[in-house]
Amino acid sequence: MKWAYGIKNKLMASAVLLGLCLLVLLNNYLERTHAQNVKDAISTLYEDRLIADDYILKMTRNVYRIRETLTGNPNPVSKSESVQTQLADFHQTYGVYRKTKLTPKELSTAMALIDCVRDFEKALPKNDNTAAVYTDHALRRLDELAQIQLVESKSIMKHVESQYANIKASSQFAFAIIILILIVLQIIVFSSASLIPKVRPKDPRLN
Repeated sequence: MKWAYGIKNKLMASAVLLGLCLLVLLNNYLERTHAQNVKDAISTLYEDRLIADDYILKMTRNVYRIRETLTGNPNPVSKSESVQTQLADFHQTYGVYRKTKLTPKELSTAMALIDCVRDFEKALPKNDNTAAVYTDHALRRLDELAQIQLVESKSIMKHVESQYANIKASSQFAFAIIILILIVLQIIVFSSASLIPKVRPKDPRLN
């Protein structure tokens, strides 16, 4: 029956080696998946958060300059030209900002922002003081957008940290399983070796 036990050990060793190969492939797949998730999260953080935050800053600067022009420029002609220049710059930046990936809350806040600016444009020919009130509303909407950016950026960073933790955990788990499989394989090899019959040298005196 030793030959049957030897075959059984060989089959078991083959199964163990196959399991080891599958584990290595699975771990490699999981690491690549987690790495791609991290790459996507960092790309989202840059394209839809950091760049969008820069757009919000530009629009905020436009609104502040409009307010300064309304309160500090006594010349009606230059005042109007300056305000129109800032409004044109604002609308251009807003159009680019709207093309970024926005959450539902960001979208509704952005719509409220552009409504404030349109109300400002309607009130501007009538009264500077009334128009200035709408700049206050616009600045509040911009501040809300900036706060949302901060919250979303923190959420993305937590996701990145979680993915890195998953990569580390899966690598450690796979390493531990590989060590265990190698130990089992070594036991199988040693037990198979013990079944090989020992060939004793023939005593020449028996000839």
